[in-house]
Amino acid sequence: MKKKLLTILGCIAFGTTFAQTPRVEVFQPQGAIADSLYGAYVQGVSLNGEWAVGFGTEYTNWSFIWNKTTGEFQLIEGSYEGVSLASGVSNDGTVVGAFYEDTDGHGGLGYMHPGIWKDGVWTKLPMENTFVSTQGKDATVNGEACFISGDGAVITGYISSPTFERNFYDDYSGEWIEKRTVSLLRPAVWTRKVDGTYKLERKGKLPTGDALQQGIWSRYGSSQDGTVISVVADHPTGSRSPGVMVNGELIRIYGKEDIDIWSEETQYFYDGVSVCVSPNGKYVPGYWDPTGSGYGLQAFVYDTETGDLEEVEGWGAATVVLDDGSLYGFSSYMGAALYRTADKSFNGTLSDYLNLYYGGYNGTLPQTILSVSSDGKTIGGWYSIADAIGALMVPSIVVLNGEPNSEPDHIANQYQDQRTIIVLGDEVIAPLAEKVELYSAQGTLLGSTLGDRISLNGQGVIIAKAYYEDGKVEIKKIAVK
Repeated sequence: MKKKLLTILGCIAFGTTFAQTPRVEVFQPQGAIADSLYGAYVQGVSLNGEWAVGFGTEYTNWSFIWNKTTGEFQLIEGSYEGVSLASGVSNDGTVVGAFYEDTDGHGGLGYMHPGIWKDGVWTKLPMENTFVSTQGKDATVNGEACFISGDGAVITGYISSPTFERNFYDDYSGEWIEKRTVSLLRPAVWTRKVDGTYKLERKGKLPTGDALQQGIWSRYGSSQDGTVISVVADHPTGSRSPGVMVNGELIRIYGKEDIDIWSEETQYFYDGVSVCVSPNGKYVPGYWDPTGSGYGLQAFVYDTETGDLEEVEGWGAATVVLDDGSLYGFSSYMGAALYRTADKSFNGTLSDYLNLYYGGYNGTLPQTILSVSSDGKTIGGWYSIADAIGALMVPSIVVLNGEPNSEPDHIANQYQDQRTIIVLGDEVIAPLAEKVELYSAQGTLLGSTLGDRISLNGQGVIIAKAYYEDGKVEIKKIAVK
């Protein structure tokens, strides 16, 4: 998929008021901190929702940490030239990621090292490999800590590991020459010792180097106990499978076999990513891209306990899932953030959900959600803005206060003076509309009614059209389960 594009003076918290209490608050960098974080995004939210962290790699090389109590964004310092990748955060604000270290003391050589940030100081995590130093800021990333459990006892990520065996053959005769040990990427699990330091665990049996090109890497997270890790696993050709490591065993969810590059038929270098793991380790969401183009993505949720695979209709990617099955994702590249409740009674945009069940919001919602607290009340991701150099990401954090309103009539009334199409239970509602029609994805008329609402029947992708007195028409695509 195409790569996502897109000191401290404070921030502004936007919100609406309900019974004297803000129902929805949207936090995004403001002032000087915003200039420092163009191109950055929220990568991790703590299990308790009190903290969020993120970084940028396109326009900025700096990381940040956000605190719910203060509502402020703060740069993460302590690395050489401030360069770091902050990916995960625990309930007490301990950050994990990778940081840039000056190795010769003169600013000439450096490398990125997986580590922990606390109280303004970066501390290295144990590694297996010898680092390759490179010139300047293009330092080689030899590993990264990407996730930390709520209690800080488990850290997961990936490292460059010199433990893979690969067979080498003569380029002309094809005859076997020798077997060598090579360095490839592999998932990493660090566990906290009694003295507070961490040790690198070596669990499970990995494939040989013959089955991989760059290796297996985890960028997004794991279960709280570190036994289930979301990964990307490549093949020798470079095609990438979304996968999961369960107790050290690799499971390729899609792309179980490599492509045949010598086939007479057209071959696509497919791609896919497992984006996270539910805290209890049961669910793994992600996307599958059979052509590797970044378009025509298929969202999925894999059940590690049963092996069941759900393909989520109408979604481009599923990015976060909670223990109860509540699901977050997005519609398409540069599309809208999506949300589905655990009971599937709501399945639509995050914007519609907040308008319907929380009475609205102010500020800019994330287009892509990458991390959510265990209770679903703190949501982190990014939205894009237009800039002279192209689209840039901006961090966005949504905090929900109180419980959602579940009274259908009250919810429908939230939209009584707006032209929009909403899905509520098994009904499509278009306030102010004179007529509503439903069509299949192929254009077949499924139903029509005079008025502002119509019942949903059947499954799959449905197109709703609402007609108004002045002749204007609203159209919305709906995924019905």
